[in-house]
Amino acid sequence: MKRREAIKKIGLTTGIVFATPSIVSLLQSCTSDSDKWVPQFFSEEQGTVLKNIVDVFLPKTNSPSATEVNVPEFMDTYVNEVMDIKDQDRIKVAFDKLLTLIKTNYNKNLIKITEENYKDLLDNNMLIDKPAMPETEPMTISELLNNMKWMTINAYKISEMVGETVLAYDPYPATYFCGDLNELTGGKAWSL
Repeated sequence: MKRREAIKKIGLTTGIVFATPSIVSLLQSCTSDSDKWVPQFFSEEQGTVLKNIVDVFLPKTNSPSATEVNVPEFMDTYVNEVMDIKDQDRIKVAFDKLLTLIKTNYNKNLIKITEENYKDLLDNNMLIDKPAMPETEPMTISELLNNMKWMTINAYKISEMVGETVLAYDPYPATYFCGDLNELTGGKAWSL
């Protein structure tokens, strides 16, 4: 088995992103203004949908939204530079199906689609009871949306802004502390 495939399968089965320095640096390189972002892999329409969907997954609350930490830019760059051609093709086909579904069920003008429309889309199409299709089969809309959710959460957690401002952050991780973990972190999970 190829090393890339093995690492990808291990990550997918355990639900953990391997935050290697190259992946973290890939995310940190996505520091552009999200309004001026031009997708490399996705089309402009797909980029618009991606930005709206990741903000439904992780909206702005007392912590930043997914687009505020450049998750769509990271996902676009990751798919473009890390995924193999076969997986890229599967994503393109599934994303085209998703766009067709959105334009048919909600509005042909993607700018006019509301957050409620996107929530309805996710409620009706993120089916987790179906087994994952083999990689030789076309990716379903459900698989695409679930993969987008997984990538969104993991990219969000390894972003610099979230790591330093939302999670418990220690710039000197080798320091030894004795005491209650909740007191040390304020009840937050540790940043990578």
